Amino acid sequence: MKIALIGAELEENLGLRYMTSMLECHNHQVQIVPFNSKHDSLHVLEKITAFEPRIVGMSMVFTSRAHEFCRLVQALRDNDYHGHIIAGGHFAALNCERLLQDFPEFDSVALGEGEEIICALADHLDDFSQIDGLCYRKPDGTITINPSTGNPDHLDALPFPKRTTFREYFDKPVASILSSRGCWRNCAFCSINAWYKSGGGKKFRTRSAENIVAEMKELYFDYGVRIFNFQDDNFFLPDQAQALQRFKELRAGLQREGVNGIAIAVKARPDSITRDSTQVLDDLGLFRVFLGVENASEHGLRNLNRKCSFDQILNALQILNDFDVHIAYNLLMFEPDTIMDDILINLHFIERHMQNPFNFCRAEAYAGTGLESKLRSEDRLLGDYFGFDYRLKDPHSEVFHQIANYAFFDRNFSDFGLHYFNMQVDFYFQLLRRFYPQVLTQSLRGVVRSFIKRTNLDTYMRLCEIYDFVTITDPINQVAIQAFAKDMRRRVDARSRELYVEGERIQRQLGEAYERRDDHGEITKSISTTEKSPFLDLGWTPYHGLESLGQLEWAAPETSQMDVESLFGVAPVPVPYHIFKRQLDQQKAERG
Repeated sequence: MKIALIGAELEENLGLRYMTSMLECHNHQVQIVPFNSKHDSLHVLEKITAFEPRIVGMSMVFTSRAHEFCRLVQALRDNDYHGHIIAGGHFAALNCERLLQDFPEFDSVALGEGEEIICALADHLDDFSQIDGLCYRKPDGTITINPSTGNPDHLDALPFPKRTTFREYFDKPVASILSSRGCWRNCAFCSINAWYKSGGGKKFRTRSAENIVAEMKELYFDYGVRIFNFQDDNFFLPDQAQALQRFKELRAGLQREGVNGIAIAVKARPDSITRDSTQVLDDLGLFRVFLGVENASEHGLRNLNRKCSFDQILNALQILNDFDVHIAYNLLMFEPDTIMDDILINLHFIERHMQNPFNFCRAEAYAGTGLESKLRSEDRLLGDYFGFDYRLKDPHSEVFHQIANYAFFDRNFSDFGLHYFNMQVDFYFQLLRRFYPQVLTQSLRGVVRSFIKRTNLDTYMRLCEIYDFVTITDPINQVAIQAFAKDMRRRVDARSRELYVEGERIQRQLGEAYERRDDHGEITKSISTTEKSPFLDLGWTPYHGLESLGQLEWAAPETSQMDVESLFGVAPVPVPYHIFKRQLDQQKAERG
């Protein structure tokens, strides 16, 4: 049977690639169709038309892209596609009944990990009642859910994900890989636990060290992969001693198989980091850690249910900096109960950690999360399942958030935003340090570190200005707030452009250093200074909840009406379902 799988492919989509391997083991013909933005829609339609699959699977993970997938599924039906369309991923699973009710173009929704569900669907297209973990529409139009038997416990039994092409950095192929699935914590802002609950079974499972080594050995020798991007939500185990033992087993296994001279990137919680474990990972080639700092305020950490202390954050940063790896982190500076003291604590944290690239944003209330439940119970939840919104309880903190989000929107969330670019420069430097340390000079190191600190310092200074303004401004003085926000946006963007030019010059210097790596004068391509690096997709979703400051009722959580106009013409808000559906119907009517 022909089956097409549609989803984002900015980097290897392991979900789609695992399903592809499983389907091919069952003798199905599979095609992965990239859908990285709405601009890919025509290409997707052409691919589906040419391939003529009986099943189309859509990887709907991110709430921010839900509209695009809904438009695409309508376009597929308008283009006379009559096969079965199944959606999966966090957004689809956690909103399955509403999605099927509002968009009859979808036939079903998978409630958990997709390998077994998609294979069962291919075997039972004539009887959906035989498929565990499926939400679907019956012939009479009613929507029903088949209970799930749980996601598979034994990850070693899964075939390795399908590999086709590989990205490269400094001529070193990179592959994404998973050593585990799920997470062993329950953070209030994270939809992972909610999604795994919908799929049933254990929410955290690991592969054996032997199985991981086998996949890395295949990638190393068959495809020349030298950079391994571990996409685990947390690369560490709950128990620190067990984590250390696991890393030692990985090190021994890779050494035994002759897999050496590699670089690895991981994600980690601060309370997981120990000096002994980091030493073993450094032996393996650790060069990058995305560290889940999230908030420097103990009050904020409790509200986000992080189960992590400020001291553990400081300890993790100290250890990782001692090992001189690329650290990147995100600050969820704003959550529903943030107060100005929390913001000040986070500003002090930024001040004291200028050496590591970072970003900041608001904790979003995704379906099924603790934040969504809390806000709903307090009657503070705005919007709908296409993008929940809320207002911070403290009016001054809400003003700070609105101004900061508006002023730093491009710097924080653009594909070519300065904070992202700051991480990219350090990322490239650390790769050179890992693979070609002989080409790096102390002067070049100084240039890179100075750029990172000056970028962070500029952000810190602007946030301090916002803090001072907010503390002396009445939250209802929207004229003054709008004027200040517009001026801050202008100054932030102007300085971002200046720093970006400097960063591009540094990237060229790193590329030139790489070109000089060969004693025989071999010349290869230098690093691109414009192409987005898919390896640096750090997992945060841009906040799209702004509305006009001129229309905002500050600190009025009872406000439920959302204006679809953008703030100062920038940064669209979540479009409520009824408006979005009306727009789709109008577009369809215009097409005749």
